[in-house]
Amino acid sequence: MTRADSTFKAIALAKAQARTALRNVRLTLISNSVIALSLAALLYRESGETPILWWLGAAIALASFRAWWVSRLAAAGAVDAAPYQVLRDLTLLAFASGLLWGFVPAAVGVFRAQQGIDYITFIMIGTATGAIIQSASCARIALAFAMPVMAATLVRIMLSGNGSDLIITLDGLFLTFMLFRAAIGGEREFTASQMTALEATDLANSLAHANSEVLSSNRALEQIARADPLTGLANRSHFRDAAAAACRSGQGVAFVLFDVDNFKTINDTRGHDAGDRVIAAVAELLRSSCGPHDLPVRLGGDEFIVVLQGDDVAARALALARRLSGALTRPLHLAGQPLAISCSIGIAAHPGGPIDVEDVFWRADAALYRAKDDGRACIRVFDARMQQEFLLQRCIDSDLPGALARGDLHLEFQPQVVLATGQVVGFEALLRWRHPTAGLIPPPDIVHAAIRLQLSARLLAFIGEAACEFLRALDASGAPRVNVAINVSPRELTLHSPARILTDLTRRHGIDPHRIEIEITEEALFDPKQCARELQRIEHSGFGLAIDDFGVGHSSISNLMSVALDTIKIDRSFVHGVSANRQNQQLIAAITAVARPLGHRIIAEGVESQGEAETLRMLGCSYGQGWLYGRPMRAADAVVWLAGLDEERRSERQLA
Repeated sequence: MTRADSTFKAIALAKAQARTALRNVRLTLISNSVIALSLAALLYRESGETPILWWLGAAIALASFRAWWVSRLAAAGAVDAAPYQVLRDLTLLAFASGLLWGFVPAAVGVFRAQQGIDYITFIMIGTATGAIIQSASCARIALAFAMPVMAATLVRIMLSGNGSDLIITLDGLFLTFMLFRAAIGGEREFTASQMTALEATDLANSLAHANSEVLSSNRALEQIARADPLTGLANRSHFRDAAAAACRSGQGVAFVLFDVDNFKTINDTRGHDAGDRVIAAVAELLRSSCGPHDLPVRLGGDEFIVVLQGDDVAARALALARRLSGALTRPLHLAGQPLAISCSIGIAAHPGGPIDVEDVFWRADAALYRAKDDGRACIRVFDARMQQEFLLQRCIDSDLPGALARGDLHLEFQPQVVLATGQVVGFEALLRWRHPTAGLIPPPDIVHAAIRLQLSARLLAFIGEAACEFLRALDASGAPRVNVAINVSPRELTLHSPARILTDLTRRHGIDPHRIEIEITEEALFDPKQCARELQRIEHSGFGLAIDDFGVGHSSISNLMSVALDTIKIDRSFVHGVSANRQNQQLIAAITAVARPLGHRIIAEGVESQGEAETLRMLGCSYGQGWLYGRPMRAADAVVWLAGLDEERRSERQLA
């Protein structure tokens, strides 16, 4: 125990003694006054001496003074402010009262008679005993009163000269010793009980303090667990709980989902510290744009969402999105330099009734992607058209795993030819799935669903397996050596390794990897560093690499030099009607002017007329693919078609 703890407990004990003594002294004063009246009446009746009446007046006056002083101490709060002073005052007043009571056996004449000694002694010892019993909390107060009374009484008995009085004196001394011992023991018991109570209180306070600290720590940990450390906004974990509760409540609910446009470029060009400052600034703008009952959340990276609940959520969500978009029109200042930023925002609102939180989130996500597709820096609200796409997506997500397991998907192969001669040099493998209710599902939708469901590696293995079997069937039919192109989403380059999957398949089927060409879209050229390892693995494994739908993305022609490409496929939108479209002719001429010196093959997609084929050939495009040369066919049909085409060409050569 420290000195401070000892001092605190000593003061607390003194307060308890003073409080108990003040409470008991009133009863003591009343009993003393009653006994004083009885004693004075008895003595006056026996002796008729008037001094006893003066003594009675003094006793009553002193008792009244003590009562007034006690009330004064209580009213002033002296017990808590100065407990030691209270104990001293009570002790002095008790001693003064004891001296006054000791005056009776010492000076009153009736004590000269033996009868007076007997009952006066009884009264005096009884009064002292009562005082000790009444003041068990503090022995010195009781002793201060009892000592003068007992001393005067015993001395008076001894001076009487009677032998029996000597025995009474000895008994009185023994009784006095026992009373004093009882007073000291009573104080010890009181002190022990108070110390036990103090320790129990300390323990309770300590437990309460510990519990408070635990609760405080739990709240702090909960805050850390449910808040984003960079922005102070709610985090993904908090969003899951709050959004689920909002969707279950049956009230209107809306999600405003957005991210920072081109945030990766900010990180790459200005550093991650600058990126963090942008995120913090956007979070502050978001916080100031939200209403008091809205929940702003940072989901991670540069992605944010706001949960709105209650009436008219659709209008409130749109107003919030417009406030935020307007706030972002003012450039941020980083290191003294202005930085213009923007956000693409998607909104999904549900007017009322319980709804699954994933449904609302997917709708907001679909609206966000529509905003990105429409050029970024804009707001899009989930609408009926998106609802149809959303339902289709949910249908695909639900049925794709079973369809893949049952073999409901298949490949069709469309020929690629030399524009000048019509010679078939390859096929593009096109994924097909005819859904029993949704009809023919577009290949990109199938691939995106596989990525969402983490089935993309399995889907690619299925496509690669079918392509290898098709090549083996062509070789078995005696057809000329051709290649097969298969489509791979750029996202797959970071999710798994297409090169490893296809390498295992070509080895198992005994197919030369050079006969497999992997087609990816321009998206892979946005950030070739992110896909660099897998692109190098594709090159080292011997597979060809083609950029599909070139010209519709946002990459520049200079990006062609950053990737080891074999083929560039010009999107069909530039091929259709190219014979009469001067602008598309110029674009294709520019692509061929850059690509051919780099050794890239150029294939035009969607060739449907002989005029388009001739124009493309004159513009420098060597290869074509489209309905002019052949529609997509099942593998067996493609083998038969190619065999028939070869037979026809051989017949033409023989006739010539």
